[in-house]
Amino acid sequence: MLQPRSDQPLPSYASGVAPHRARAAALAALLALAAVGVTGCQGADAGSREEGGAGGITFESCGRTVELDRVPERVVITTDAIADTLFALGVGDRIVAKTRGESAPAPELKERLAALPGLGARSPSVEALVATGPDLLITDQVEKVSGELGSPSIDELEQLGIATYVVGGGCAADLRSDTSGLDALDADIQQLGTVFGVEARARKLADKVRGSLDDVRRRTAREPRREVAEISQVAGRLCVTSGGLSDDVLERAGGTNVFADLPGQFAPVSPEQIVARNPRAIIVDNFTATAKGRDDAMEFLNRTFPTVDAVKEGRVLVIDAAKTGARGSTRPVEGVTEIARFLHPSAYGSQ
Repeated sequence: MLQPRSDQPLPSYASGVAPHRARAAALAALLALAAVGVTGCQGADAGSREEGGAGGITFESCGRTVELDRVPERVVITTDAIADTLFALGVGDRIVAKTRGESAPAPELKERLAALPGLGARSPSVEALVATGPDLLITDQVEKVSGELGSPSIDELEQLGIATYVVGGGCAADLRSDTSGLDALDADIQQLGTVFGVEARARKLADKVRGSLDDVRRRTAREPRREVAEISQVAGRLCVTSGGLSDDVLERAGGTNVFADLPGQFAPVSPEQIVARNPRAIIVDNFTATAKGRDDAMEFLNRTFPTVDAVKEGRVLVIDAAKTGARGSTRPVEGVTEIARFLHPSAYGSQ
């Protein structure tokens, strides 16, 4: 049925502890061995930059200044959706491993990502991560590199020679309070262009993103705003989008979120609350991005909300969850267009 949202931190069951020096030393030795195994995969020109010389690289991540002496050649990601932007920038082939994360891969990348080593369901263990020999880890949630529940910490990774980049909007300790929207993607594209030395490609991609969003804005400017609720299920509880990236996607698509008054990025609700607000349209996050996920979602809606106008009149969109809430991915931009077509078909030449 419905799956946990991509932007929902799972509950913590234990507090993190600082790594012991003996452990760090052992892992450093493991990293050295891993580096020997991957040296042969690096081309002679791997560190060359698209523009300018091969000088050092500096970027900001969660208030930290990170310095690299060369362009990253081996990258680990903590959710499939981050690959969307890296492939769009022409550096997707540098991904060497991943965790499963919470978002399904884009259809065109599914086979390529499935062939990569998997490092677990959410946060990689330090040992598994080091064994892949990365020089950069890109994550959508700082919680995944907090040092808790067996995950590495940013400081520990730095000691092992692995830089960390947290995509925009993923830096809040409690992501439920995060309010960043699609503007964070624009900043990520520009900064990743700098990190990988593909500044021209980054500018081109950023222009494409802005052009797509501007097109939706122009098409829907004179359309009436449509009242909409976006629903999902978190740890068995029914939830609605109330803020953050997903809310920004709804608003840019010409919708008015009927649950925007609730605190945080999303909020647990009862079926009765959705019935009481009776949204004119409903969007359901499909975390598997499969036909079965779509069918299960429709069955759930028909069973749970038979009296809600949106369900009775068929104004329901089941959408790939990455298109509404995947940080660091270009798919939410696609989501703005898809939702705009759903809410305002006349603006796209259909009824």
